[in-house]
Amino acid sequence: MSNKELSRRKFLCGAGTSIAGLALVSSVGLLLPGCSKQEAAPAAPPAAAAPEPKIGVPEWPFTYKKLDPDVAAKRAYDGYKEGG
Repeated sequence: MSNKELSRRKFLCGAGTSIAGLALVSSVGLLLPGCSKQEAAPAAPPAAAAPEPKIGVPEWPFTYKKLDPDVAAKRAYDGYKEGG
């Protein structure tokens, strides 16, 4: 067995080349979208039918609402303790 030394420079060069090669290979599918056999996406529904608003989603633009700092601090503390 031969005793070969691997310098830091050679190691980093090889690692960089490997990472670049993996990135290139993984992106080949993104570059060739015309090669898939999937059909085109169906057309969007007509704009005349207004979608129903989702429950719990506020309307945009948001209206300003003055907050009580003590209530906000308690909600933040309780939310952090509960993990959400």
